[in-house]
Order: sequence, then C-alpha cells, then structure tokens
Amino acid sequence: MITSVINLSDLNGSNGFVINGIDRGDGSGISVSSAGDVNGDGFDDVIIGAPFADTNGYSYGESYVVFGSSSGFDSSFELSSLDGSNGFVMNGIDSFDNSGRSVSSAGDVNGDGFDDVIIGAPDAYTNGNWAAGESYVVFGSSSGFDPSLELSSLDGRNGFVMNGIDRGDSSGWSVSSAGDVNSDGIDDLIIGAYHADTNSQTYAGESYVVFGSSSGFDPSLNLSDLDGSNGFVMNGINSYERSGRSVSSAGDINGDGFDDVIIGADLAEVNGQTYAGASYVVFGSNSGFDPSFELSSLDGSNGFVINGIDSLDFSGRSVSSAGDFNGDGLGDVIIGATDATNGNDTAGKSYVVFGSSGGFDPSFELSSLDGRNGFVINGIDSYDDSGRSVSSAGDVNGDGFDDLIIGAIGGDPNGQSYAGESYVVFGSSSGFDPSFELSSLDGSNGFVINGIDSGDYSGWSVSSAGDVNGDGIDDLIIGASGASPNGNSSAGESYVVFGFSTNTTPNEINGTSGRDNLTGTDGNDVITGLQSRDTLTGGGGDDIFRYTALVDAGDIIRDFEVGSDKIDLAGVLDSVGFAGVDPIASGYVGFRDRGANTLLTVDPDGSTGSGSPRSFILVQGVSSNLLNNSENFIF
Repeated sequence: MITSVINLSDLNGSNGFVINGIDRGDGSGISVSSAGDVNGDGFDDVIIGAPFADTNGYSYGESYVVFGSSSGFDSSFELSSLDGSNGFVMNGIDSFDNSGRSVSSAGDVNGDGFDDVIIGAPDAYTNGNWAAGESYVVFGSSSGFDPSLELSSLDGRNGFVMNGIDRGDSSGWSVSSAGDVNSDGIDDLIIGAYHADTNSQTYAGESYVVFGSSSGFDPSLNLSDLDGSNGFVMNGINSYERSGRSVSSAGDINGDGFDDVIIGADLAEVNGQTYAGASYVVFGSNSGFDPSFELSSLDGSNGFVINGIDSLDFSGRSVSSAGDFNGDGLGDVIIGATDATNGNDTAGKSYVVFGSSGGFDPSFELSSLDGRNGFVINGIDSYDDSGRSVSSAGDVNGDGFDDLIIGAIGGDPNGQSYAGESYVVFGSSSGFDPSFELSSLDGSNGFVINGIDSGDYSGWSVSSAGDVNGDGIDDLIIGASGASPNGNSSAGESYVVFGFSTNTTPNEINGTSGRDNLTGTDGNDVITGLQSRDTLTGGGGDDIFRYTALVDAGDIIRDFEVGSDKIDLAGVLDSVGFAGVDPIASGYVGFRDRGANTLLTVDPDGSTGSGSPRSFILVQGVSSNLLNNSENFIF
C-alpha cells in the first residue's frame, strides 16, 4: 500500500481514531507516548498528558491511559468516557503542579511482568521547595483499575513518587524509560531537571537514572538519595545549557549489550555557536555507577557528546531512541533541532546518528554526518519547527525495520496555519544519503500526516503507540495540544494512526473489451477496466484505478476515496507522448464539475496544442477542487 499523505481529519476508526480532551485549556496531547501493556491483556496502551487540567484545582494536571483492543474503535474517543474498563485517569495532587507535562512508558520497573507508566509534574512543590518537581510511577496490573487514580494515593504497592531536590529544578520536565541501564534484567527510569543548578552552574541541568527493582519501593524516593546502588545523577556542564530538557533511552548504541541513555541540552554553546545545542549519550554498564556522573567526563569509553552545528539551532530540544533504523542490529538515536535553517528560517532539522560497535570518539559533530554514520532530515518550510518532537515510530509499515516520526508544529497543511504536520520516515538497510528532504516523502520512503485546524499544533508530541489494535503492526500517537474538540478551546486532541503493511501485494482485477461492472475487495486492489464503458467500485483498502490508453474512456468510478485511492494515468500519458513533469499544469489532465461529481478530461496535446480536452472518466461523489491534486494520481 502506497500512502504518501494521511489527513488526521480522515481517521475513521479503521485507520485510526482521535482522542478528545475534556475541558477548555486542558492542553491534552502536550505529551503522548506508548504506555506499553499496562493491564496485561496483550494489547499496547497509550498515555496522554493534560498538564493544565483543573480537576482538583488550577493546573493540577491529569494523565490518561487508554487501553488497546482488537475489538475495534470508533472514529473518536472521549477522555471523559474513561471508566476503568477502557482506561483510566490519573489526577495530579496540587494546584500548578502541571502533572502530565511529560508522560511515558516506564517499562516494567518493578519486575512483575506488567508495564508501568511515569508522569512528570515539573512545577510540584516538594519538601518545601517550590517547583522542585515530582515524577510518579504507576504500576501496571491485571487486577483492574478504577476510573480514576489519585497520584496522592501512591503507597509503594501501586506506585511511588520521586521527589526533586532544589527550588526551581523542574524535575519531571522530561521523563522516560531508560531501558535496562545496569543490566539487572529490570527496566530503569530517566528524569530530566533542566533548571537544576549543578556545580555552581545556573541551569546547567541534571538528569537522574533511577534503577528498577523487584524488591519493592517505598511510597516516595528523594532524588537526593541516589547513591549509585539505586540510581545516579548526571550533572550538566555549563550555566544555562539546560541539560535534561529532553531525556530518553538510547537503546544499545554501542553494541555492548547494555541499554544507554541520551540527554538533550538545547541551549549549550558548542564550538563558539551560542545555543547550537548538544546531546549526551551515557553508556550503560554492569560495573556499577558512582552516585554522580559528570557529563564533562565523557571520553568515548563511557559515552560521548553530540554537538550541534549553528547558533540558535537548539539541537537536543527533543531526543529519542530511533530503534534500529538501518537494520544493522545496533540502536540508533534521533535529535531534533527545531530552529535550524536550511535556506528556510527555522524549518528545523532532525539528525539520525547510527549506532556502532567500533567505538566513539569523546565528541561527535552533527556536521560530519555523511550517510554512513547517520544523516540529517531537513524540514520543509520556514517556521515549521520540524524536530519539535522526535521518536522511534516502531515498525509502522511492517517491513522489519524501525521507522521514525518527526513533529513540525508550524506546518500549514491545507492552508491551515500551525495546524501542524508529522512525518514518518521509513527505516531501511539500503543505505542513506547524507541528507534527506521531508518534502520528498512519497509513500515508498515514508509519509506525511497533516493536522486539521489552524492553531492545533499537531506534532507537539509524537511517539510510537506500540500495537494498539493487535494487528501485528506498530501504530503511532500524535498530540495536538491546541485543538478544540467539542467546542472546548485548547482542550487538546491526540490521534492514534494505525500502522499498515507496505508489503501487501494488491489484488489485480481486470475487465474485458466489453462493458464490465468491476468491484474490488476489502483489501488493496488494482482495477483495470480496459475498453468500453465500465463501472468500477474499489471497496475497502487503498485502490488504484488503472488506465492504459485513450480508448479506455467512458468509465464511472463510484467510490473514489481522496487520500487513499489513486487513478493511474501513466499509460495514457505515455500513449500521447507526454514527457513533462506536471500533466495537470500542462493541461493534459483537466477537471469539470458535474454536480457532486467530477468529469476528468484528457487533452492529447495539452493546453499548448491545437486539440481539445476529451471526456475520459466520471468520478462520482468527489468535487473537482478535491480531485484536482497530483496526490490522487499516478502519472
């Protein structure tokens, strides 16, 4: 199936669904993630943060787990309908905590076989310290959940809280599973505190790895108590670099069998370039850790720094594992640089750095990416801010390679300013050029996902959703915190987009030289009516209606689906000698309204020739302004 564009407005339950926020200003979708399988039913679940929700007071924040299922989904799901059987809400504790500012799967942190979740509340008042921040782990269970869970009720048996250290640290701004950093067989956590003052360096930032344990947890853990046996702190280097702005597992990037972590410092000065940004990879190990680790001590043997390129790029604003994108068996990473310029101001760039078992130097320059060690992914238009959120997408197209998803909140799809766009780039073992243009996505190498309305900011947060619908292919989740469902301004929306196999061979359905009535299957079909006046119905799936010559004229297409079906005119255009680039602009292909239908015309010599357009096929139920788009055709 070749799909180059998905409009989030077209999600209908079969290809994905929208999850609507509840109240005005909640900002649901500001953070989204797979939750793993929290309830142990065999289907991956998702978690959504709404840090400005006011259930227990102003901006307490809420986080929502929506359970996966193989029973199907409606086109929309209301977070207000969570009842314990389909998911549950986790309520923040105090006003202005902003719990849900960052949410993530925690992996299985207590070793009970169920995936857990982690929630950041960076503005929580902790141990008498304003905005020191708190992070909460809620344990998964097969025993069921009530419709709501109060984070204040965490008691060590159902989860626990991790308390930030000093006033204004904002611990929990970014939270993530760390994988298994110390190789004890239990997943660990990483928490960013990007406003922490370290070694007398203001806002140098700190990040904390908290080790998982099967021995149980107390109701609370003070991050100041990390001593190397239960976790450790990673200290930023220079004032105002904000290390911990984004944190994530890096997978096993050096192939030593231990999971590594990556930490973004988006305001770091690099090579004299102010706010170029830097990202730090710290290697996992089973040799033990000291209570604290200085990021300045990275020397290639214990990790390395990845340096941004130009001033004001803000590389490291978002960092993530990229899975095994190039299929070499090693973990890769992706780094977003939202304000990088590629001829278009702040179009944004994202950088993929490939893992290697051959070792790393103490520092790695993103400017050195050459296709063999990684590559840069260039945003499209000025002010797109591509790279605002980056993540592994899992294997969305079922080809065996991990894919990537990149959010661009400034994208203006379909004329909607800041509706946002998200881009999926397919993994491959066939090699990569040093740079890749997101404008080149064509369905074979990835696809674009368009937001809906102006100011939605879709792509603010993007993530793999795991396999939510149980079809064996990974799905995606995209947050649009500015969306206004049900008339509630900025309540926010989140979209689950189901993965699909690109390896499925379509059904070939061929007509005769006489009149045929051809109907496709529920899958992907290629329908060729041949001569005479045929009636074609694609049915379900993504269908191609193929024409090879002018004598194929006179057909009626009854159920053309804009955005999924295509009309193949390549053979027709070859037969009339078209050798240009755009047959629509050249007048070879035209469109005329026929009520609610469109008559497609073909002019054998285009607009500059002496011939006239000929009626070719009638496309029912689609207006000319919708059909008149090259994305609906194969030329």
